[in-house]
Amino acid sequence: MLKQLLCNVDVDYSQTEVPFQIALDLENSILDPLPGQNQKFCYIVTGVGSDVPELKDLSHWVLGICDLITEDDIIVESITVVIDDEPQTVVFGDNVELIDPDPTTGCSGLKFDFPVSKLGGEMKVCFELENVYQVGPNPVCLKGGRTGTATGQSICGPACNGSQNCQTFTYQTATVCAPVVVTPVATPGTTRTICCGDPVITPGAQCPSTTRHCYFTVSQRVCIEVPITFGATAEVREPRIECEEPSGEGCIDCN
Repeated sequence: MLKQLLCNVDVDYSQTEVPFQIALDLENSILDPLPGQNQKFCYIVTGVGSDVPELKDLSHWVLGICDLITEDDIIVESITVVIDDEPQTVVFGDNVELIDPDPTTGCSGLKFDFPVSKLGGEMKVCFELENVYQVGPNPVCLKGGRTGTATGQSICGPACNGSQNCQTFTYQTATVCAPVVVTPVATPGTTRTICCGDPVITPGAQCPSTTRHCYFTVSQRVCIEVPITFGATAEVREPRIECEEPSGEGCIDCN
């Protein structure tokens, strides 16, 4: 099950001069990969403008991914771009590249340099990463026509600061005790009768004065193997936080 995302899954620039909407494609993305899978991000960019000159077609857009991601982290052969159902030829370092910054939008990140029509045009892009990154807000910057830009909003993507949580491992030693009860079991096997000599025939219909049951005791020393698996479960209770002085200068003395 996909955990709750602390970022936007869509961006709406429909009211700007570059009228497009961008959505994280949750159906095709793999945000929490299983063993053997790569983390995968897919997006759908859709033109929602009208045919007026002040609105611009999309020239290119930049996804502001974590600045620690290098070319080696991106699986180049996994990058796909489809425009209006037509697969595009991707040349990494040319029409798809890491840029810092994009001179027209001022944004740094992964740039997709493909034109898309404002009149219902659609671009689908996907890429995979060698490592798994925290899913957090990524700036989205659009360039339209010669001068049009749209910036200021963000969408879920591979993040490495700000939205990251710190994972801490804690350990508890304990002695686990379990009482064991051993209950004896004696199961008789199939009995059989062995005749001892010839039968004795006695006149009359009365058996001699004897008992109806014979009793004897059998004992056997045994060793009982008792397999026991010990372990423990843990649950996190309501957390507490100790607040320090706030600062507008970033994380100070955070080592």
